[in-house]
Amino acid sequence: MKNINVGLIGLGNVGRSVYDILIDQFDIISGKSASKIVLRKVSSRTKKDFIDEKRVSFTENAMDLAKDPEIDVIVEVAGGDSGLIYEVWKEALKNGKKIVTANKAMIANKGYELLNVALENNGYFTFEASVAGAIPIIKTLKEGLSANKISSFLAILNGTSNYILTKMKDEGLDFSTALKQAQDLGYAESDPTFDIEGIDTAHKLSILSAIAASKIPAFEKIYIEGISKINIDDIKFAEEFGYKIKLLAIYKDNDSSQQQYVFPAFIDKLEKISMIDDSFNAICLFGSNCDFHMSVGRGAGGRQTASAVVADIIDIANDRLSFEFGVSKSKLNEFVLEDINNRLGNYFIKIQHDNDANFDKKTFFEDIRAVKSCIYKNESGTIIHGIITDTIKESDLKKILNLIETGSKVKTSFIRIEKLTA
Repeated sequence: MKNINVGLIGLGNVGRSVYDILIDQFDIISGKSASKIVLRKVSSRTKKDFIDEKRVSFTENAMDLAKDPEIDVIVEVAGGDSGLIYEVWKEALKNGKKIVTANKAMIANKGYELLNVALENNGYFTFEASVAGAIPIIKTLKEGLSANKISSFLAILNGTSNYILTKMKDEGLDFSTALKQAQDLGYAESDPTFDIEGIDTAHKLSILSAIAASKIPAFEKIYIEGISKINIDDIKFAEEFGYKIKLLAIYKDNDSSQQQYVFPAFIDKLEKISMIDDSFNAICLFGSNCDFHMSVGRGAGGRQTASAVVADIIDIANDRLSFEFGVSKSKLNEFVLEDINNRLGNYFIKIQHDNDANFDKKTFFEDIRAVKSCIYKNESGTIIHGIITDTIKESDLKKILNLIETGSKVKTSFIRIEKLTA
């Protein structure tokens, strides 16, 4: 049995878990591998006490691993898509190495560029751990559902945001309190921007969409909106109308064009994906032959993400390699993404005003074709209308809302309504 020598870059939460699995579960992994998987070298900015230097060598310079001729596979879980880590990727691929990563930003932003480097030098990279933690959704798309055209999917891909929205609903917490709780539990970083503003979700959407559609990742073109503006009034109205609010990653294939959006949405509380709470992730998709498929699980966490990393190493050891984005590079083409302003759908509208606000409610309700509404006063005495619209084009809705705000004391906002569709 030949050896597969592994170098590990990054010893944070995920990196430590990868280290532990490769060392402590060596016998289990060996039994599933045609080659012997051996962790040879690790790299991080500071040396860690847990490193057993009788078995594993240590370096502070990640580039050492990329240049080491004895290293076959590099596991990169340091993160980031620029600077040293980007240069390490290029050097490793130029040296014909295989890279296993959880680095979603690298794949979403630089994946196609690095694919060219890999193909020119007999290198390879795999990235199951970059999306949805221990849920094998990339393998599912590339292998289990490879006989399908994926027409659409809705996904919850950020456990932090899902946790916050769950706490707001279940415990009546305001956004800032729920976020602080998420940070205290380690679900959210001290700077939570990537999570709560939808950027993390968009990176993952970009990757899944590329594989689902056999196209080049198009992160920079995705419409992104996070949950930081969701407040307790929105949560209450959602419950009143029979919905829950979820931060969704949305992909729809309309043949000549595609939709890729990230935004918080009202979704019927009886829909399957609406029932996924706390820090769990879920992907619900429709395929041409499989019909409906749903995957649910822990979308983050050191051990969970490391589970996907090590599974990719085992695939390499067993020569189970597939095209990085599901098809050969020659068959990848670019997305034609639809502008969010052309979206046709239903909306929840919130209108806030004082008693003396000057706007014609009857005409407004007719213009937006309201199908449901309710009204209440908040603690400050502000009157709040909640309205569910019939199908309307987003650009038309924005024009109507802008007109009623102009020259008045009325404030408006809206949240899109989504549903699972084939």
